[in-house]
Amino acid sequence: MRTLLLGLFAASSFTLASCDDDNDDITPTPNPSQNIVQVAQGNASFSTLVAAVTKADLGTTLSGIGPFTVFAPTNDAFAKLAAPFNNAANITAITDPAQIATLRGILLYHVLGRNVKAADIANGSSTATTARPASTVGGATINDNTLYLPKNSTGVFINGGTRVVTADVAASNGTIHAIDNVLMPPSQTIAAIVAASASRTTGPEFTLLLQALQRPAAAAILTAAGSSSANVTVFAPTDAAFRALLGNAPLSSVSDADLTAILSRHVIGTGRVFSSDLAAGTVTTLGGPITVAAAGNGFTVRGGTGTAANIASANILATNGVVHVIDQVIRP
Repeated sequence: MRTLLLGLFAASSFTLASCDDDNDDITPTPNPSQNIVQVAQGNASFSTLVAAVTKADLGTTLSGIGPFTVFAPTNDAFAKLAAPFNNAANITAITDPAQIATLRGILLYHVLGRNVKAADIANGSSTATTARPASTVGGATINDNTLYLPKNSTGVFINGGTRVVTADVAASNGTIHAIDNVLMPPSQTIAAIVAASASRTTGPEFTLLLQALQRPAAAAILTAAGSSSANVTVFAPTDAAFRALLGNAPLSSVSDADLTAILSRHVIGTGRVFSSDLAAGTVTTLGGPITVAAAGNGFTVRGGTGTAANIASANILATNGVVHVIDQVIRP
């Protein structure tokens, strides 16, 4: 196992985007003599991570020669997860091999095979291939081992919603960057996320969006949302948003031309645009420009007419893009 992982680390590639040090709770140490595992063991903020590394049998690997970069979730980050991955005691008690394998895959999604410090990271948005082996389904490779690393004036983010809270915690075999969320590898395309949400028995969502996408006139948009090779951003209106648009009328009352014009305004076809990438101004969608405006700690998006939509839930990572849930339909 160690040889395999070291080979993966050595082969991993990256182009990175930025880093800030915003947190004094985890203090970087100059000229370290301890490896990554030892540094984590000596810091109470990483006790859950240490338990996870031990349970996943990655301690020997991450104590090796490296070099490695580890985006390290703090205890508070793990506490946001559901049991049994939410604290050190629960993780230590795991005996199910499937859960251990899941944990190992999650941890490898936090590891790069080079020593990347804050000064090495350039401004802008970029990607990094992690040590997690990419999955395959039906012979096709699934993009579930890539990190997206946008940087703006407020800091460094990973996959849009996770922030580097302390950079450059040095170790003898690499660098630790503390982060405020556990990074979860994506497992579904955007189309699959919409379909799964719509089919939930409790609290289904996106049922009207799914109906709209399944109309023959929207075939090209549905194809993009379902393609494993796509790289798109989708603003996904809730059912309440569609009902506000339709009133008492059924979705079938919207003409094919109008439906296509509306749905096209919800898709950015040129890549993943995370909430941390957004800025006041205009963004080009498949159907033309939309206006982005600051609103409190977030942003609104608006088409040519209609009410501006709030981003209710941001940065839902898919294997082929990213989804932002919005509370109004964007109108042409």
